Amino acid sequence: MDGICVAAAHRGSGIGGLLLRDIAAVAAENVCSRIRLDVIDVNPRARALYERHGFSAVRTQQTPFLRRLLGFGAVTTMHRTVTPGGLDEGTPR
Repeated sequence: MDGICVAAAHRGSGIGGLLLRDIAAVAAENVCSRIRLDVIDVNPRARALYERHGFSAVRTQQTPFLRRLLGFGAVTTMHRTVTPGGLDEGTPR
């Protein structure tokens, strides 16, 4: 997954979770085994959302040279297993 974004005025209303469920469904339809995404260290709310939807951190890469340029200093790669139908046991419904 490359990225999702929810307008600031609508954050916290469940839209991000709906997007993640749809992404999981598309992945399942296309017989993917997992979803991979990256989250930056300055976006803890996004990381918490991903964790609530079954994503687990697999590695964090420090990127100190990007802090002044782009405003973040680390990127964490997260994975989520895809099951038939796109939903995992731990995924909020």
